[in-house]
Amino acid sequence: MANEHLQEQINELNQKLDRVLEYVEIQHRKREEWDDLVSDLSIVTKDAFANTVQILDKAGVEVDPDSIQSLLVKLLRNLDTLNEMMEMMESAKDFFKDATPIFQQIGLDTVNKMNELEQKGYIDSLLDIMKNLTRPDNLAALQRISHALNEVKMDDKTDNKSFWQLFKQLRSPEVRKTLSYSMRFLEEINKK
Repeated sequence: MANEHLQEQINELNQKLDRVLEYVEIQHRKREEWDDLVSDLSIVTKDAFANTVQILDKAGVEVDPDSIQSLLVKLLRNLDTLNEMMEMMESAKDFFKDATPIFQQIGLDTVNKMNELEQKGYIDSLLDIMKNLTRPDNLAALQRISHALNEVKMDDKTDNKSFWQLFKQLRSPEVRKTLSYSMRFLEEINKK
């Protein structure tokens, strides 16, 4: 009976030892895989570095290792900020994706409204007005009018004149000329 009990303990120890050996084997394989990966990455990194050095050398660019180190430290220190920027860019991309149909509809509505205004003749009227307003003599007249509006203000002492004083002013050639022009101007407006 003692032999049987001893045999059971030996069997249990063998099973545990098998599991430990199996675990060690798995760890050994993982370690070999990891070593292979590091070796491969080392080769790729060396090749990439050598190619980068050649490209920079051909371009005449000098790289300061301290600057690169400083840049890497700043990048690592600001990972949260970079993530926020990327999220903002993704949000902007989503916004433009969602807003594009709205902008297209606004554009189509604008084109349709402009077409409607053109068919009613409003665009031609506005173009005629702009052409007339931009003629040099009309621009000079508008400038004189705006200057006069800016300079001449209503004044109770100056503008409180009797009919006789107004009649005397009508004798002035400038006043008669201006009144005649104003009358013709008003008549022309009424014709249109």
